[in-house]
Amino acid sequence: MDNSVQKQSSELAKSKKKLKEVEKRIAELDKLFTRLYEDNVSGKISDERFAMMSAGYEDEQKKLRATVAELTAYIDTAEQKSADVTAFIKAVQKYEHITELTPEIMHELIEKIVVHAPDKSSGHRTQEIEIHYRFDVAVATAVADSMKYDKKRKAA
Repeated sequence: MDNSVQKQSSELAKSKKKLKEVEKRIAELDKLFTRLYEDNVSGKISDERFAMMSAGYEDEQKKLRATVAELTAYIDTAEQKSADVTAFIKAVQKYEHITELTPEIMHELIEKIVVHAPDKSSGHRTQEIEIHYRFDVAVATAVADSMKYDKKRKAA
């Protein structure tokens, strides 16, 4: 998890840097468009040239704004996930050497346990169980097979 956090934080830093660059370019395009408009009004460039150049700037700005929205959403998600992982690691470290699983420990580490309906299509009963850990950090899945359980029970 520590490696994952480090990797994610470096990707987060890259995304933040890219976001600043894109926002800076959008501001530059706004200034260019203003100058372009002033040049058109003053007669320095023709209306055709103005239309062609402004269309190009507007297209670029539209793409950059879409990139800003994507980067912002990614950064928000990554920061939340990083905070969740950090909180989960702190909770796990608190219970590093547990000898008994108590309800308090389960409530602090596990969000929910989903027990699916049994499946008897293979001739014996299997049942899938999902354990969802808190902070949306991980999901563990296990399959209980009655055939394995019955063999152990008969041998005992």
